[in-house]
Amino acid sequence: MSDIREETYRPAFAGTYIGEAAPMTCREVCRLLGEIVRIPSVTGQEEALGRYLTALGRREGLTVEVMPCREEGRFNVIWSLGCRSYREGDYGLMLHGHYDTVPVMDMADPYETAVIDGHRMRGRGIVDQKAGLAASLAAMIALKRAGVRLTKPLMTACVIDEESEHSGSYTLAESGIRADYAISTEPTGGRCAFGCKGTTPLCLVVKGRTAHAGMPWKGINAIEKALPLLERLFRARFARVDLGPLGIYEGTLCVSKMAAGTAYNNVPGEAVIWMDRRTVPGETTALALREIEAIIDEARRDDPALEAAVMTARPDWHWEPIIRRGLEPTLTDLDTPLYTYLNEAAVSLGLAPVEKEFWTGYTDMDFLVNDMGIPTLVFGPGDNSLCHTAEEIIELDEVCRSAEIFCRTAIAACGLAGDEAGRADSQAAVHEQDRKGKEQL
Repeated sequence: MSDIREETYRPAFAGTYIGEAAPMTCREVCRLLGEIVRIPSVTGQEEALGRYLTALGRREGLTVEVMPCREEGRFNVIWSLGCRSYREGDYGLMLHGHYDTVPVMDMADPYETAVIDGHRMRGRGIVDQKAGLAASLAAMIALKRAGVRLTKPLMTACVIDEESEHSGSYTLAESGIRADYAISTEPTGGRCAFGCKGTTPLCLVVKGRTAHAGMPWKGINAIEKALPLLERLFRARFARVDLGPLGIYEGTLCVSKMAAGTAYNNVPGEAVIWMDRRTVPGETTALALREIEAIIDEARRDDPALEAAVMTARPDWHWEPIIRRGLEPTLTDLDTPLYTYLNEAAVSLGLAPVEKEFWTGYTDMDFLVNDMGIPTLVFGPGDNSLCHTAEEIIELDEVCRSAEIFCRTAIAACGLAGDEAGRADSQAAVHEQDRKGKEQL
C-alpha cells in the first residue's frame, strides 16, 4: 500500500476547531481518513482497524474502551470525552459510525489511498462510511486538544457488522448507554435524515414432490405451485404514510432471489423465494410477516393442496438474535432540538440551512431510536449513491466541514461546563470563537 501524501491536499476549509490554524488541521483529518481506509475492514475482519482506532484515541488522551461483540476479535470501539467509562456516562451526544465495509468486489486498488487533484480521496469504504467516522473522531480530537470542557460527556461509537447482521449496534443497544441525542454519520451529502425505512428479510418456502422429469405427473412441481403466490406478491400494495415536509412514502416488496429444484431432469420438490420487504414508520417486522401469511392463506383457498410457509430470514444471516429482531423503520420528531443545534452549526459556517429528508434505505439509527430511546438524526459527508460502488470517492473539504459541524453541535448539545446560561449560549460561544479565529487568520 502506498504512503498517504496529505501535503498534496489543498484545503479550502478553515473553521474554529478544524482547519489549518485550528487544533486539528485539515491535513491531519486527511491523514486520519487515509489511514483508516488503508486498513482493510471487510465485515468479519474488522479487528486490525479496531485496534488502530483504540490506540489512536488513547494517544490523543481520550477515554477509549473496547466492547466485545459475539465472537473473539470483533468489537466496538467507544471513544468518550468527559467521563471515565461508557458505563458511567450519561452522554449529551453520541456520534455513531460503523467501521466495517462491504467486500472489494470490482473496485481496483481499493486500499491505495492518495489525494486526487488536491481535494479528493477514494477507497473501499471511504463513503460508507469511513469519512463520517473520521469526521466524528477528528471532532473529538479537536475538542480534546482545544481543552473544551463539556457539561455532559461526548461519545463516538465505532461499531462493527453494519453491512451484515448488525451485531455491533445490537450490542451497543444492550449496553445500557444513555444519551440525550445521537447522530448516525452515514453519508447524506449535507442533508439531514430524520428517519429511515426498515427492512424485513423474508423467506417463502413452497413445497412440491420430486419425480423424474420424464414422468412429471408423478411429482408436484414446486415452481408451478409458487406461481400464483408470486403473482399475488407482485400485485400487493402496502402501507402509505404522510411524513409532512419529509414527503409521502409507502412500504415496498422486492422478490429478489429464488432457488428451486435439484437437477435438470427432476421435478422440483421445493422452491425457496427470498424477499426484501421495506417498511415505513408504523409498520413492523411482525406485521410484514402476517401480511405475507395472509397472501398464502388467500392462495390456499384457490389451491387447498398448497404447502407454503414464510419466515423471517436472509441468506447471509445466521445469528439468531437479529433474525428474531429484524430491522425496523425509524422516525425522529421533526421538532427535535438536535436539528436546531446541527442546523445552526452549519449556518454559522456560511452554509445554507440543512435540508430535511427521510431515507428510503436503512441505517442503524433503528437501534438508537427504537431500542435505546435516543432522538437520532443521520448526517455525514459523502454521496450515498457511491456506496458499495467501484468508485467510492469523497471531497476532503466536506469531511473537514462535517468534523467542524460535529464540534459545534456537540458543544450545543452537551453544553459548556460552567455556562449557567444553558445550551443556547453554548452555541453563541462557538460563534464568538469562530469570529476570533477568522481574525487571527
